[in-house]
Amino acid sequence: MSFLYPAFLVGAVAIALPIVLHLLRRDVAPEVPFSSVRLLKRSPVERTRRRRLRDLLLLAARVAALLLLAAAFARPYATTAAATDQGVLLVAVDRSYSMTAPGRFARALDLARAAVDGAKPMARIGVIAFDERADIVAAPGSAADARTALTGLRAGFAGTRYGPVFARATEAAGEAGGTLVLITDLQRAGWEDEQPAIMPSDLELQVLDAGAATPNVAITAVRKTTDQVVVSVANVGSEPFAGDVRLTAGAPGGPPAAAAAFVADASATVDVAIPYRGSASGWVAAAIDDRSGYAADNMRYAVLEAASRPRVLIVTGDGTGRSGLYVSRALEAAQEDDAGFDPHIVAGSRLSAMASGELAQHAAIVLLSTRGVDRRARETVSGFVRSGGGLLVAAAPDVEAPVLSMLLDWRPALAMVEHDSDPGRLSVTDPRHPIFKPFGALAANLGQVRFDRAWRMPATAGDVMARFTDGSAALIERREGHGRVILFASDLDKRSNDFPLHPAFVPFAIEAVRHASGTRDAGRDYVVGQAPPGAGPDPGVYTAVPGARRVSVNVDPRESGTARVTLEEFTRMVQRVEQVPAAAASARAREVEARQSLWRYGLILMLGVLVVESFVGRT
Repeated sequence: MSFLYPAFLVGAVAIALPIVLHLLRRDVAPEVPFSSVRLLKRSPVERTRRRRLRDLLLLAARVAALLLLAAAFARPYATTAAATDQGVLLVAVDRSYSMTAPGRFARALDLARAAVDGAKPMARIGVIAFDERADIVAAPGSAADARTALTGLRAGFAGTRYGPVFARATEAAGEAGGTLVLITDLQRAGWEDEQPAIMPSDLELQVLDAGAATPNVAITAVRKTTDQVVVSVANVGSEPFAGDVRLTAGAPGGPPAAAAAFVADASATVDVAIPYRGSASGWVAAAIDDRSGYAADNMRYAVLEAASRPRVLIVTGDGTGRSGLYVSRALEAAQEDDAGFDPHIVAGSRLSAMASGELAQHAAIVLLSTRGVDRRARETVSGFVRSGGGLLVAAAPDVEAPVLSMLLDWRPALAMVEHDSDPGRLSVTDPRHPIFKPFGALAANLGQVRFDRAWRMPATAGDVMARFTDGSAALIERREGHGRVILFASDLDKRSNDFPLHPAFVPFAIEAVRHASGTRDAGRDYVVGQAPPGAGPDPGVYTAVPGARRVSVNVDPRESGTARVTLEEFTRMVQRVEQVPAAAASARAREVEARQSLWRYGLILMLGVLVVESFVGRT
């Protein structure tokens, strides 16, 4: 028997209190002279031996109660259990789409169930499911919970990454250590572009192979030309593959719009050209039949229309265009299709009249005035930002801090006051930030801007990206739900500074709106797990927000490969980190004590002793 906090045993010296009180109560009644006792009724004297026994029982009960209380606070645990404890058992199952090969995921689940069934009695078992990310689907607990979690696992559409599973296993095991049983198909793609994983030395690793490599044929790309659709088909098997590519327009599972036969040699990629004279807008889905490979890469989606320039709403006081002119011209300056914006200047009253669906057509809002912005507009803008839209706020004279605070329900309210002196020049705090990274060495040009007036914004409002030379915040970024809010401490209309007259203004405005809206990558094709807000977790065609642009989501073609690593290569990619022995032993002791919870029984016994003491004291 050991104690987790033995210092509390010092409190056991409190047993001296009832002992001292017991000894002090040994008083003898003094003799009192009395004239005559002949007229008093005789009564038997209480037996001294019985009274002494009751006092001893009371003393023992009180001493035992104090000892049990001190022992409960010391948190006892059985050392034999601590010596045999092996920490937790974590079962990690690969759920990437390469596990959809015939019979592979079923074998992985069988191996996982065998690992759970082979665990020691009373062992704490956890389950981790991983692909590009790792999730704890069953926290360390009973074997029944682990089996239930395994029943609900399914192979998904994401690729394999081994790094996250080791980080999540280390987190779940804590300092107590244990065993990690990792069940995977040993796909080499899971280690590509990955650094060696780090795992504590007291967490044992067992890697189980879920199945040998199988041939696979995958669609890796779909692109539209003038009068045809070109589908790239990769055969990563060792034998030639012949089949048909079916092209469906508009809806998956519908009648094929066109089809073409192909033959792909072993370990080769072939481009299949399919005549297509359909609409230049919309989307298509290409599909093949490959029953021996991975089911998830047999279909790929493509959006046909070219990416449009994201729309940006510039809110001014009157909507005439006099305010917001510089920002509008700067956003129109970019000529590339995916880099420029389509700005629209409106008054605050027009913003109040917009429905949420109409506002969702825009990628970002540039707020230069809060005049005419009523409660309805505040609710619409708040929902727009939290669902993924961007908001750039310039501290113009027409922007009111209380209205801005109510707009996004900021607590405490945003308090901004004008500088009582010249704020100085602009100084970039983090040159690596996406807004300033394109400037490179030219970021110093921002320091040439002269500011006559600026707001003094609290640094607690968000992350400070730039400051004035007097140390106050000049540019602050704040996350709101899925969206971003950027606060600029001066205006963008040349009323409080000469910023719009400097060459740095155009790239600053473009990069600030681009970062706020999240349209730095405004493409049409994404892989599962990296799609913008509004897209679902499975392959398909979705309407993404902000901007309401149509995007296609497909599986990562890197996962279609069948190259594998050996168990020895896999083990070499895991670096073991030695734990401090004292810290590891202390952590294991805490785990054992928490599982036994002997202190609870000590408190129950103490309450029982006190009940006995109360009963004896009444007799």
